[in-house]
Amino acid sequence: MTRQFYNPSKAISYGAPLTAVISMRSYGKTYGFTKAAIKDWMRDRSQFVYVRRYDTELKTSAPKIFDDIAAHDEFPGYEFKMQGYTGLVRKKTPDDSAKWEEICYCIPLSKQASYKGVAFPRVKKIIFDEYIRVLKTPPGYLRDDMGALFDLYKTISRDRENVHMYLLGNACDLTNPLFLFLGRELKGEPKDGFSWYRNKTVLVEYAKNQQFADEERQTVVGRLVDGTQYAGVMIDAKFANAGEEFIAAKPSRARYLYGFEWQGKRFGCWVDERNGYYYISRKLPKDADSPKYHMFALSAEDMRPNMYMIKRADPFIKNLQRLYTIGVCFFDSPATREQWLKMTGLIGYR
Repeated sequence: MTRQFYNPSKAISYGAPLTAVISMRSYGKTYGFTKAAIKDWMRDRSQFVYVRRYDTELKTSAPKIFDDIAAHDEFPGYEFKMQGYTGLVRKKTPDDSAKWEEICYCIPLSKQASYKGVAFPRVKKIIFDEYIRVLKTPPGYLRDDMGALFDLYKTISRDRENVHMYLLGNACDLTNPLFLFLGRELKGEPKDGFSWYRNKTVLVEYAKNQQFADEERQTVVGRLVDGTQYAGVMIDAKFANAGEEFIAAKPSRARYLYGFEWQGKRFGCWVDERNGYYYISRKLPKDADSPKYHMFALSAEDMRPNMYMIKRADPFIKNLQRLYTIGVCFFDSPATREQWLKMTGLIGYR
């Protein structure tokens, strides 16, 4: 039986400016989008950009971009090669005289500022591979990951409507920068299939395939991990940090106490005095910035007028951590819980 790998045709057909494709591992997302980009070049000589977050990752992945394409002989009569961070293609000829042409460029997101002013007039697809990082794997995301992403998009597209970005990732981290950017529109796992966000500028495909998952269980690694915690992410496309522990909706009677801001993201602390539970929510009252409430900035970059710096927040954070450990502090979504725990861990609270 021929294995059913990922087909990007439907995702591409929506024409979203930014599309994220999330699935299990080894589903063929990178292969599918690379093949589609090469077909574009065959049709109209348009090019694509291949992105990884760090230069160290590109040094490993860039030389191999066309390896699978060549191994499957997807485009007989053509040959491909990498020259540094530039991908080249040409027709095969008996006398080896055909001219090599540029088809793709590899760019590390961490160095996107270096490309400002560089023209990419023929690029139509931006393929960001391994967008979602494995949990607790250093060096992590960039300080302003989405800002760098939008800057790169702007640099390449120059506002051309025919340039589309594709973020490809495995289901392993709900607190990835895109999901946090979508905020209250996407509180936990996306729904299966396709869903639109931000006025139809962001499309998320949560791609699952039961036949492919069953076939993966029969592979060597599949048999090793089947029935373990690793099978969820690797085979079933389940987010590793999507559990429902300490997740509860804030009652409408809950009273707002104070808020925190961390790397541009806000959390509100609410208390239900009837049951004694505390709730950390991305929802804040409209007047959360008024002098009658405390809004704590947990980094110097977050500071604005009428905010209190982190030292003033110490007793509040310590108290919430204590309440969490005794089981009376809840969160509005797994993503909020994981971001809160990541935030408190980074500033020294466990």
